[in-house]
Amino acid sequence: MQELPPDETIRAALRKSHARLHKQHELVVEYGVKSLKSTDLDALLTHACEVVAQGMQTRFAKVLTPVPDSDTFLLSHGVGWDEADIGSATVGADEASPAGYAIATYRPVLSNHLGQEHRFRTPELLKKYGIERAINVPIRGALTPFGVLEADSSNGDDFIESDLVFLEGISNVISMALERLASDADAELPNPYSESMLNASPDCVKVLSTSGAIEFMNDAGLCLMHIDELAQVQGLPWAQLWPDESRPVVLEALDKVVAGESTRFEALCPTGPTEPKWWDVTVAPILGADGRVEKLIAVSRDITERHHHEARLLSLIEAQNSRLDRSDLHLEEIHHRVKNSLHLVNTLLLLQANLTPDEAVRIQLETAAGRVVTIASVHERLYQTAEERDVLVTDYLSALLADLGKALADRKITLEADAFILPPGRMAPLGMVISELITNALKYGKGTIAVRVEDADDHALISVTDEGEGFPENYPKPTGTGLGMRLVKSYSGYGSTAISVDRQLEKSTIHVRFKL
Repeated sequence: MQELPPDETIRAALRKSHARLHKQHELVVEYGVKSLKSTDLDALLTHACEVVAQGMQTRFAKVLTPVPDSDTFLLSHGVGWDEADIGSATVGADEASPAGYAIATYRPVLSNHLGQEHRFRTPELLKKYGIERAINVPIRGALTPFGVLEADSSNGDDFIESDLVFLEGISNVISMALERLASDADAELPNPYSESMLNASPDCVKVLSTSGAIEFMNDAGLCLMHIDELAQVQGLPWAQLWPDESRPVVLEALDKVVAGESTRFEALCPTGPTEPKWWDVTVAPILGADGRVEKLIAVSRDITERHHHEARLLSLIEAQNSRLDRSDLHLEEIHHRVKNSLHLVNTLLLLQANLTPDEAVRIQLETAAGRVVTIASVHERLYQTAEERDVLVTDYLSALLADLGKALADRKITLEADAFILPPGRMAPLGMVISELITNALKYGKGTIAVRVEDADDHALISVTDEGEGFPENYPKPTGTGLGMRLVKSYSGYGSTAISVDRQLEKSTIHVRFKL
């Protein structure tokens, strides 16, 4: 098998890791929402195993519960195991067993090499299924440990530290559900959620009425937003807490969730006059017994650090462009240096992501590294054609879109371009503009992405269309970090007048004028 180049290997690993982390975050939120009104403990525990298996991309997950008056655990709930083993198979509960050690120390246990472990023996049940890797996380009970949540794998990649965070998130949801059910399973609760469960989250969690009014905000949220007590915001419209520039996307999200749809967005919401904060927000409906939306839950994660990385990257790009205008160095040498510098930045970001103990910071660093990889791909493509005095647009863009397809896309990208010549000095900006528009379509659109580049004498007209349902009324006003649209405006040569949205078409279509 042919080995991938180092940068391709890193790029592939980054895409896989980022997608896995993002999926795990969504799964914890969804499982937490579904558990809020669950009264069937067996169904809740079985569903936990299904969620763990999905988030860990493995076949095997289980809940182990102590067998009274014995030194064993019972495989009480699980997926991937034979039906005959669920409810009957046992493993040791002493400290020589991974699960027993997790309960005894009340700490998670990760082992990627069970057959070579000197700390523990491998339970016979795991040997039977050829299990090589396992993560065990204790589940808190009302008074004593309830049991252990375990993910197992017989093949595939090693489990990593972020997987521990995911399992602990699911375990915390189970623990809070156990607390609620133990207090009085048949009691009529004043609110359809457990405050103690929501307070266990390090993110800012709000429970809203269907009109968007704040009914509850967890302790971490009050702290992050510098709010002294819940009474200060209780009853206020959630959208009122956001600045004018972010409010439209918040109101749009509320409309979607009231209609029964979960949604996600990024927006700015300062927590003080001198403390701008950017948030990654997931909003989901809480359904009643009749299937109607009774409440809304919003989970906000602080991504300010990632936004700073992207803003600094934009500043570095603009500074690099200024130096290029003043430089007499050969264009080939310039792009060779830029390519090497961007790969160095990518490597440093990934290294820092691997070293940081904070999972949220790790995700932000990996996202920034992914942006650098895209930029490096564009510059490397230009470097390969820089020896020519002028470049045919169709040749360059065909090769560039092939690169982007390998790096970013799991959807079809088509190109239709007029055959005109462009100097190499404007080719990289053209590549950057089209890369950002494609990335935007991948993130927010759906279906095939069609790119059209027309020669309009003194400028080129770029059109990118996907099979989505069109852009919101406030577009292209930023709803996320805004970095992508700022890049497009900067590189186009026309600033804020470069972008227009075609609202006459049924599909999502954006046009950009590009100065030649």
